[in-house]
Amino acid sequence: MLTWPKAFFLLFILGLLVYSNSLNNKFLIDDYAFLKNPFLDSAKYTFSQWNPYGEEALGIVDQEGMVSYYRPMAHMLYDVCYAVFKNNFWQYHLLNLLLFVLAASLAYLLIGKLSGNYNLAFLASLFYLIHPVNGIVVNYISASVFALEVICILGTILLLWGSLEKNDDRGLYFLSLLLSFLSLFWHESGVMTPFYLAAVILLFSNGPYQKKMAVLFPYFLIVFFYIGLRFFFVSFNETILEKIPFFHMTAWEFPASLFQVFSWYMAQWFFPRSIVMAWTPPVLHECVFWNNVGAVSLLLFFFLLFIRFSQQKICQLAVAFILIGFLPACVAAFRRPDSGVLIEPHWFIFSSIGFFILAAYFFLMVLDRSKKAGWVLLFAVIFAWAAASHAYNQRWADQKSYDLFWSQQAPNLKSPYAYLAYAYGNEGAFQESRKYYRLALTGYTSDFSIYADLGLMDAKQGHWREAELNYRKALSINHFSASTFNNLGDLYLKEGRLKKARECFSQALVYNPLLPESRAGLAFIFFNDGQYQKAIDWCQKNLDIVNYDANTLFLLVDIYIHQKDLVNINKYAYRIISHETDPQVLMKLGIVMAKCNIINVAIDAYIKTIQVAPDYKDAYFEAGELLKNAGKYGQAIHIWELGSSIDPSDQRFQTSIAKAKELNLK
Repeated sequence: MLTWPKAFFLLFILGLLVYSNSLNNKFLIDDYAFLKNPFLDSAKYTFSQWNPYGEEALGIVDQEGMVSYYRPMAHMLYDVCYAVFKNNFWQYHLLNLLLFVLAASLAYLLIGKLSGNYNLAFLASLFYLIHPVNGIVVNYISASVFALEVICILGTILLLWGSLEKNDDRGLYFLSLLLSFLSLFWHESGVMTPFYLAAVILLFSNGPYQKKMAVLFPYFLIVFFYIGLRFFFVSFNETILEKIPFFHMTAWEFPASLFQVFSWYMAQWFFPRSIVMAWTPPVLHECVFWNNVGAVSLLLFFFLLFIRFSQQKICQLAVAFILIGFLPACVAAFRRPDSGVLIEPHWFIFSSIGFFILAAYFFLMVLDRSKKAGWVLLFAVIFAWAAASHAYNQRWADQKSYDLFWSQQAPNLKSPYAYLAYAYGNEGAFQESRKYYRLALTGYTSDFSIYADLGLMDAKQGHWREAELNYRKALSINHFSASTFNNLGDLYLKEGRLKKARECFSQALVYNPLLPESRAGLAFIFFNDGQYQKAIDWCQKNLDIVNYDANTLFLLVDIYIHQKDLVNINKYAYRIISHETDPQVLMKLGIVMAKCNIINVAIDAYIKTIQVAPDYKDAYFEAGELLKNAGKYGQAIHIWELGSSIDPSDQRFQTSIAKAKELNLK
């Protein structure tokens, strides 16, 4: 038997081997929304995540996301992670791996305690960790919440079990209730926690039935309280039950459609060939009879399996976990009428433990009958699943790589096309981007973001008229989009239509008073009119709301350059240097400071550029030029030599070094 710390350490080493090539995977999809939010730099908004009225309490009318989205624990975690990690990808992935290993090790502890078979427990937890169906937890930065949800559910069960073992220890019981409560605020699927708990207690706990019900009742009460909170305080934009009629399916087509998505998911357990974040086939209108036969057969199979394991309660628990996990998916599968029946593998991040228990039981049974064949088969499966996960890690490398694969596996789903279009747009491949945006159009309200992105792309290319038309289309779908009004204002600002720009920026701030870009836009208009103090006041308001905003700080630097206020120029320039990690922003600052002959600040900006991007050769060249002009030829030569080592073919460095050596000799 492995102790829990040893199991954790061994699982971490094995997990690191499997997921090592995922540590430098980039942000993608929701990561950008969660982790590049300027407010995450400021702890003052962290606890406001618990406010059931959400952004409305901060005066934000703009509702670009789902109104029913309420995961305060998740957002608090993102706040803390961004404050600590910034844009260092590997740190997020390492944290996700540690959390996933913790979840797997707690599964080991629970399975071992309940079954008394710690070989079964370790094998099941190892399978759970390395199987690619759960690889999203490490590869997708925002998926840290799924591991934490699992940790809370397992902690809830373990603490209650510990309480019962210690003659109803009240301290452990209340801690268990607390974790049960918190699990609801990582992800909505936490509502199933009492059902998983009930399966454990009913199968493994001795004592009268009435006592078991009394122990379990508070957990269900917490879920009822949560549902009441969601209905009365966190309003639902449109419930799933209201969307089901849009699928136009009969009572027989409902289970048939569910069977096709559930069978797809279960197929990934055995043959993980097409695992994606979400998979959507259309509603079944043909072959309904045979798919219903399949659905009934599947239920019958699990029922007979449950009966078959009457002497193996841990296997009965595994079957119960699988079935409990499918229950909420029967409703959640019908929340995207624009795409089809939906299934997301991470919905089963907890219930899939049941499958891995059964898999471990099967391999131990084979080992009991034939050790040689058993070990060969076990090694082959572990190697195959680990290798598959290692390969899947590469698909998660960046948004373009992942979405190309996703769009191939789920062609009915529109969102991969939109994300792929965004990735191509960032690369400057605008023709490809437009092609995928056209494929992403649904005719539903989700088209809002597509038109908004098309407007941004047109603006980048200088197609002002087309950009304005796309922004107007976006606003026709979402009349309260502060970001779209801001982008429209920025467009008018570039065209010199200052009056219309002011109107749009002002309207954006009506819908979202915390939007820094619009306030900076208004500040620029005041600055352009020579109203420096008003411009400064608007900028300071931004910095009161957001601790750091590069555009606002740059504008303040420009204002104080015009006022020839060297003290404040240095103050805000060094604020950019201390916070910024984008080499292009730092280079821009260095160039501005060099033109103003503020040499020390310019050199420090170039040095910071080199620190955050050691291969950025222009920073070496510009820094050397400043040092040469200051008469520091030795230092200039040294930094040019460093730049030349990055790109020996760049003749600027050798030419400058030769000239500096001549000047140094004089």
